[in-house]
Amino acid sequence: MKKVILKFLLFTAPLIILISLFLIFDPFRIIYKYRDYSENHYVPLNTDFVSSEVYLKKRDKYKYDSFIFGSSRTIAYKTNSWKHFLPNSANPFVFNASCESIFGIYTKIVYLDKIGTDINNCLILICPDCTFDYESDSQGHLFIKHPTIAGTSWFNFYKVFIKDYFDFGFLENYFHFLITRKYIPEMNGYIDCSKIKYDTVTNDVRLIDQDNEIKRNPNKYYKERAKIFYDRDSIILPAKIQISKKQIAMLNEMKLIFKKHHTDYKIIISPLYSQISLNKKDLLTLQNIFGKDSVFNFSGKNSFTSKKENYFESSHYRPILGDTLMSIVYKKQ
Repeated sequence: MKKVILKFLLFTAPLIILISLFLIFDPFRIIYKYRDYSENHYVPLNTDFVSSEVYLKKRDKYKYDSFIFGSSRTIAYKTNSWKHFLPNSANPFVFNASCESIFGIYTKIVYLDKIGTDINNCLILICPDCTFDYESDSQGHLFIKHPTIAGTSWFNFYKVFIKDYFDFGFLENYFHFLITRKYIPEMNGYIDCSKIKYDTVTNDVRLIDQDNEIKRNPNKYYKERAKIFYDRDSIILPAKIQISKKQIAMLNEMKLIFKKHHTDYKIIISPLYSQISLNKKDLLTLQNIFGKDSVFNFSGKNSFTSKKENYFESSHYRPILGDTLMSIVYKKQ
């Protein structure tokens, strides 16, 4: 019997230790409350969880009534710039998520309406390469939705994080970095030492390292990233038709909520560096639901997407372009 117990302890000891370390260090920052998610984090965070936690913690104090929804490309739309187009009394908040889906946007808007939050102004970012990928919760620890906001399972939420925590590649790289505090290229995808600032009130996100590099020497910045800014084809096919019947139902419910709140809403279709445009049928669907005057299509091949200086890299565009697009959108009121 003693041998059986000893074998059991030997077998379970590593598991107990790893789970204990998960609870102690909270590598994904999903267990404990944090004043500032920018501080001392080296593992890429679930930005849906971050934005949701900031909102839930600060909503009573700041009485948010104006919201920017969308993917990480919302970094191009700063609340300080947006406020120029809003009433002086507006209290904006960036309710974003990595690779945000229409399910994520929809559940956030439904949640705000359910708890009686005013939705006076709304800026929604549609990305042809990710917004309509899911009809329900996203997959993976970086993308799964905050259960309180989305109305999903906390058990499943933590199960996803624990599963990805026990990935050998993650464990190897995370504890290597934790012990040595030195980043090596092999850690890419598991560890991120770049400086990212999450505003503790508005949830604006700033890419500090990239911003500073561009300010110091823009020519050097883009020259060093010449391979990232690949040449686009002369002819680029639009994205396939993506919006499903279930997603149309979500969009229609969002419109009803906006009508109820008398929301001044704008929908921007992102200008991707890839120059892929939203399918015309999907564009028409959005226009039919929200109105032509409220949907602004900047996707595809145009003067904005042709200029690499508008982008941090091939995925995210800069606030300099976001400011330009907002001035166009709100000038047409």
